[in-house]
Formats: sequence, structure tokens, C-alpha cells
Amino acid sequence: MAETPLSVEVVWIGTDPPLRVALQVAPGTTVAGALEASGIAARIAASGRVPSGEGPLDALAVAVHGRIAAPGDVLHDDDRIELLPPLSVDPKVARQRRAEHRRRLSGERRWTPDRERAPAAPTRR
Repeated sequence: MAETPLSVEVVWIGTDPPLRVALQVAPGTTVAGALEASGIAARIAASGRVPSGEGPLDALAVAVHGRIAAPGDVLHDDDRIELLPPLSVDPKVARQRRAEHRRRLSGERRWTPDRERAPAAPTRR
């Protein structure tokens, strides 16, 4: 009995709209095999958005349904392989910048060393 091919989609997030390639692959195909079969590396190289001296996929992270994937990971039916550009800002730094921006808008100070304390509640004897 012949095995049913798997439907897989390869998406490059580096363009607007994202570049999508739909594939039919054999069961047991890996992420690397699907990327090679998709021909997306040549399309990325032709786009001119790859730094010189690098291969088209070298600077990109690979994920399957939003989770980082290794080239040897085996694919399943309806998997979506995502090629993600590198982060432009460290997530911790971005979070700190957003918090500082919100503080500036609200007039709140981050540290208030001289703030007055509320008087202590009277104690009963």
C-alpha cells in the first residue's frame, strides 16, 4: 500500500506579504529535506535581502508552528515551516524600553526613595 504524501507549507517571514511555498512530501521527510525541496533558498537569495557572504538560510531561524526546529526534525501532515529573520532588538531591552515609555507617559517614577509612609495604625493596649 502506498503511503499518503504529507502537505507541508514553507513560509519566509522576511517579505511583506510573506513568501509561501506549499509542498507534498513523503512521510519521514525532515525539515532540511522540505527546505531543499521547496527551492525557497534560491528565491531568498534572488531577493537581495541576504547579507553578502552568507548562504540564504544561514541568518534565519527555522521554526515549525512557532517552535524552534532542528534540520533533522521529522515533519507531520499540515506542518508549517517558518523561516524567521534574526531579532532586531533583544526582548529584555525592548520590554525595558516599553516600561520606561509607559512610566514617562503616566508621570510615575520608577524609584521613589523619599516617599512618605502612611502613619502606622494605633495599637490598643
